[in-house]
Amino acid sequence: MNARILAFFAALLVLVAAAYLEVKPVDPAELAGRSRAAVAPQPSAAELAARAAGAAHAAARVPFPRLAPVPARRSLFDELEHAGSYLALYDRLRGSAEGGTAEGLYVQYAILSKCATVTDRPFHRPAQKPIEKRRAEFLEALAPDDPQRAKRIAAFEGASVDHCAGFEGVEVTRADLEKLLAQSAEEGDPKAKAVTVEHQIWQERHSGAWSSASLSDSQISTLEQAIGTRDPEAMVIAGRLLSNSWPNLTVKVGGPDAQPVDPRAFYNAWQILACQYGYDCGTDNAQLMNECAFNAHCDAQSLPDYLYYYASTPHESELLAQYETVLRGAIENGDWSQVVVSRGPQMPRQATYVLGWPG
Repeated sequence: MNARILAFFAALLVLVAAAYLEVKPVDPAELAGRSRAAVAPQPSAAELAARAAGAAHAAARVPFPRLAPVPARRSLFDELEHAGSYLALYDRLRGSAEGGTAEGLYVQYAILSKCATVTDRPFHRPAQKPIEKRRAEFLEALAPDDPQRAKRIAAFEGASVDHCAGFEGVEVTRADLEKLLAQSAEEGDPKAKAVTVEHQIWQERHSGAWSSASLSDSQISTLEQAIGTRDPEAMVIAGRLLSNSWPNLTVKVGGPDAQPVDPRAFYNAWQILACQYGYDCGTDNAQLMNECAFNAHCDAQSLPDYLYYYASTPHESELLAQYETVLRGAIENGDWSQVVVSRGPQMPRQATYVLGWPG
């Protein structure tokens, strides 16, 4: 049932209850009984309204229809996601036959991009404070009587694990990273192909085409092929590219008469799809832990729960469910007819950019 209808009926019940309390006849026997016992105060109209609003809110959070996950496949990237430290995995892959595979090359690229010092990077990532200082600041800001204090502290500790321990002093150049990425893409890794498209867009924008850079037809085809492999990381990368605002490109879901996608709901749908195909979306997901630690969003048990109930408005959640169903069908059947990409000027609006951090 639509949340607005539920809210309407809840408000109607409040009015009826309030009117009844005003005109209800008093029974003398009831008064006599009350004289011998403490009379429980009747809830006010405001209290009834608050209870009804709470009931309507709870009803509005009825779980959205969820598609069943597909059987997860083990991969090197999956191993990377669950690694406490990246050093052992990197040492195992470097110079080995396993590290020379398409995914092995990509995982080495991903580790060095996150952990090594890139000597000729044209910008510097903000230096992170030592964990001891961050922990002290976090605990100082966290109220002692916070009802979720234990959960938030545990989430902070989980999100603060130093995956790059042991990479101090390891240096690479941008050319080193691009070589690994190019080799991985040439070997057919879908994640590397999607990241290559993302880098091409960044290069256009850094070259002065910030407002005019857009996805080409061949780049869109590359992203569709990457998604079609059912690689969850490739879905996230390709999905965030397709969820951007482009000056001459509009994505619609549901056929040619559909409205342009809502960027945030569309990107959230890609993330949930990735979860269904094996992405790390449980309680140890980094985004989930950070949201619990810093924003007290600790009730979500998975990334999809968070995206549906915390990160989306009710309308966005409805769109998210719609996008998820259509995109899952496209991935499973190879039929992209319900995902329409059209060229032409866009309706002027606030641009949305969700590009990943360039390597």
